[in-house]
Amino acid sequence: MAVAGAVVFLSALTACGNSGALGKSAILRNVKADAQTRIIAEAEFKRQCTIDQQSFPREADITKDLDNRLGAVGISHLTWKNWHDQLATSPELVKQLADVSKAGCS
Repeated sequence: MAVAGAVVFLSALTACGNSGALGKSAILRNVKADAQTRIIAEAEFKRQCTIDQQSFPREADITKDLDNRLGAVGISHLTWKNWHDQLATSPELVKQLADVSKAGCS
């Protein structure tokens, strides 16, 4: 059930635009979960827990907020985007995100 919950959770992800300035994603299949992907999953989950409490007058502000959160943990937007896109093809990444998010928002 945790994986199914993560899939529902992932459907609400934001800031997924195709801005050329952000670079192109390289989708790989069956990417293995590791320490870096866990850092990304934790940053994404924390963002999802607080995003509904924020107001963004411009769509670009959503991306700026994401980039600030990622920068704080040493992750680039392109690295996050690759991770985000690979969730569709990597059960390990989905399982890791489900594991990170199973405690729920605090």
